[in-house]
Amino acid sequence: MIFSEAMSMYEKYIKVTKSNGTYRSIKCRVKTLNDVFGIQECESIDRTSILDFILYLRDRNPKIKNVTVNKYIGVVLRVLKSECNIIIEFDKLPETKKMIQIIPDNVIQSVFKYLDNDIYPEHLRNLVMFKLLLDTGLRISELLSLQLNNFDFETRTILVTTTKTKVDRYVFYSPETQNYLTKYIVQSKIDSLLFINLTTREQVKVDRVQKICQNLQRKINTRFSLSPHKWRHTFATKFVNRNGNTEVLRILMGHESLLTTQKYLHINSQKLRLEYERVNYLSEIRA
Repeated sequence: MIFSEAMSMYEKYIKVTKSNGTYRSIKCRVKTLNDVFGIQECESIDRTSILDFILYLRDRNPKIKNVTVNKYIGVVLRVLKSECNIIIEFDKLPETKKMIQIIPDNVIQSVFKYLDNDIYPEHLRNLVMFKLLLDTGLRISELLSLQLNNFDFETRTILVTTTKTKVDRYVFYSPETQNYLTKYIVQSKIDSLLFINLTTREQVKVDRVQKICQNLQRKINTRFSLSPHKWRHTFATKFVNRNGNTEVLRILMGHESLLTTQKYLHINSQKLRLEYERVNYLSEIRA
C-alpha cells in the first residue's frame, strides 16, 4: 500500500471516531505529507525517510519549530501503525517549553466594554461567547455546539455533550453572564443552536470566531492574542491562582489525564511581579 492510500484511510478513521478539532489538525497536514510520502510504499518508510522529511520541512521553512515538526512526524507514525501495522521508533524532537499566555484583566475588560453596546446584534452574541469562554474554559468547538437544551438556567449549569473526549461533562457560568445570555436569546430569537450567524441562522464556524478575535484585537488595539484557546488558558490559570482543586479543574476542562491539567500549575508573569515587588518592598523597609 502506498502512503497516500493509508493516509486516506486514516483520515476517514479520524473523521468518524475523533473530535472535529482532531480531524482538522490531521487534515491541515495531509497535503504536505502526501507531497513527500504520497507514492512511497509504506513498507519502505523508515527512520531515514523521516529524517529526510525533517530536513525537507526545515529547508522549506527555516523558522519551523520542533513542536510543529513533531506533529507532522506524529501523524506519519500513527498512519503507518494504524493502517499498515508498521511501528517505527522515533523520539520526539526537543521542544521549547513556553509559559502559557493568558489574557490580562485590563484587556478582558476592554473587550467586554467594546462589545457591551446595542449598535450591532452581533456584538451581544460575541459578548456572550467570550463571557462563556471565560466562565467555563470550554474548547471553541464545544462552545459552538451548544444548544438551548444544554442549559439549566435555574442553576446556571451547562451539560456539554459534544466534547473532544466523547465524554459528557458539566460546566457552570456566572449570574452576570446569565443576564447577557438571556438578553441575547430573546433579542436574537434563539430557539436551538446558541451561536448562529444572525442573518443566515446557520451555526457560527470556528474560523469565523478566529476572525472575530483578530478583528477585536485590532479594534481595542492590544498586542495580546484573543484567540479562543487563550480564553480557555485564562480560565484555567485563574482557577489555579484562586487555589482551585486540580482534579476539579481537570473535570471542568475535559482533560483525560491530570498531567494535561498540571501544565496550568505555573506562576504567571503577574504573580511573579507581585511577589518580586513584595519581597523587594520588605527588604527596602528593613534596610
